[in-house]
This record gives sequence, structure tokens and C-alpha cells, in this order.
Amino acid sequence: MLAELHIEDLGTIDRLDLVFGSGLTVLTGETGAGKTMLVEAISLLVGGRADAARVRAGASEARVEGRFVLGDAASHSGSIDGDGTEMVVARVIPVDGRSRAYVNGRLATVGQLVDIGERLVDIHGQHAHQSLLAAAVQRAALDEFTGVDLAPLRAARAELTQIDAALAALGGDTRARAREIDLLRFQVEEITAAGIESPDEEVGLAREDEALSDAEAHRAAGYRAAEAISGDGGVSDLLGTTIAALAQRSPFDASVERLRAVAAEIA
Repeated sequence: MLAELHIEDLGTIDRLDLVFGSGLTVLTGETGAGKTMLVEAISLLVGGRADAARVRAGASEARVEGRFVLGDAASHSGSIDGDGTEMVVARVIPVDGRSRAYVNGRLATVGQLVDIGERLVDIHGQHAHQSLLAAAVQRAALDEFTGVDLAPLRAARAELTQIDAALAALGGDTRARAREIDLLRFQVEEITAAGIESPDEEVGLAREDEALSDAEAHRAAGYRAAEAISGDGGVSDLLGTTIAALAQRSPFDASVERLRAVAAEIA
């Protein structure tokens, strides 16, 4: 709770010290008495917008300080840097330059004041409520009111986290994985269309490629061999001459038969 409020040179307020007691405190007064400035001062303590136009005329800066007595929930919160029982928050708004914030005498950011305000202060007003506008607070209130068991949801979230981690371990984002799948599918279709029948087919294809790449030289060599066998004065003619010389010579009958077999094979 806010236990003490100190204001200097803010709007119509020259200097004001307020000590709040326990229970409900009501501030009343005529229009222009400064009630709005009190709300403005508390808003500044919890990260509200600092407007130099709010500095009292003739002053160089406005200053607001608040002493909060922390409840059990706030004193055990890791985001609140206090001594466990009290916290002093200050905001200084100069006429020129940026505002400054302090928590327990140490410089702080406006973001830290906003975090403190969410835990310690609720300002009810038109479009000014601190916590009810937060979706997390709304969900928590609804769950508490309806008595929802959040254990299955927490378990599902834990499982989802594990799945996300597993997907991340695969590498790449969703679109990268989709592109990889398309590439692999295309490669599989190409392999299937190639009609590969044996794991050794590549060796046979290499031999065929080698033969085709030197086909002209192979053809020329074949022509030369055929000419040496069947051309004029070739092997066939020489074998014919040899067989004719030995024919009708009984001692050479066996040789003639062998030569005739060779001639048939060569032909």
C-alpha cells in the first residue's frame, strides 16, 4: 500500500506531504483544489507519462516521491528490488530535458516503474486501469472464477515446447523444410524414372559410356581386322591355300580337318 506521498512543484501544488493510514482514505475538495494532481503524482510514480507542462510556474522541476509498504506477494517478488518491507519510488520532471526515476535512491527506468505499478497500484479511471487491461490478468481472473484445472493446459504446453525443440533440432524453419522435402521428392521421382535395376548398374553404364565414347576407333579397328581376315591375301585365302596343299595327303588328314575347322571359325 501507499503509505506516504511527497509532492513538490507539480501543477497547482507548491509542496505537499501526505501520510496515509490503514483502510480507506478519501480526498475531497472543490474543483481546482488539486485532486487531479494527486492522481497525476501517483501515476508518475508507476511509470505514467511525464509532461513538462505539469511543472509549477516559476519552478525548474517537479518532484514526486512515494513510500510503499510491501505486502507478502510483492515482497517475495523477484522483480521488486526492496528491503522486503518498504520501497521508496521517486520521479523528477524538469522543465527542460528528460524525466528521471529512482527506486530506493537508485536510478531506474520508466519500464521498472511500470512493472512496480502493475504489482502495487491500480488506478481506476477512464482508460486508466493498470491491470484489468492486461490479457494475462483477465485470463487468470476467468480461470479462478470458473475453477478451471490448468494442469492439462500446462502439460500440453510442455509437450508443445518439446515438439518445437525437436523441430528446431532438425534445422531450418518451416519454409526451409518444405523446400527440402520438395527437392527430395523430385530426386526420388528422377531415380524411379531412371529404372535402375541393379546396384552395379553404374559400373555397366560406365563401361558402355567408355565404349560409345571411342566408337569410331573401335569401328576402324574392326574394319582392319576384317580386311586382314577376308581381304585379298588375307588369313582366309592363306588358310584355303594351306588346306588345298595338304588335301588328299593321308598323313595330313588330321591337320586338314583342324585347319578346316579353324577356317569355318574365322569365317
